[in-house]
Amino acid sequence: MDIWLWPAIFAIVVLCIYAVYTTMAVAKQTRTRESEMDTPVPEAVKEHPLILNPIIISYVVFLLFLGIVIFYYWAKSGY
Repeated sequence: MDIWLWPAIFAIVVLCIYAVYTTMAVAKQTRTRESEMDTPVPEAVKEHPLILNPIIISYVVFLLFLGIVIFYYWAKSGY
């Protein structure tokens, strides 16, 4: 398990930084807007609705990391 400790810590730190950054960006937009009305959805989000969702990005990173682990153990087994 020692070989996967640092990559796992790195992935967790990157995801946490991304989540904090997006949360602060949304909080800043809410503060500057000072309104209870919703704002129009930006064009970037309309075109790619999943790209700014931190939960989806976390799943993608997890699946990528899991794929690397599976490939590593498959390659190590010699089949």
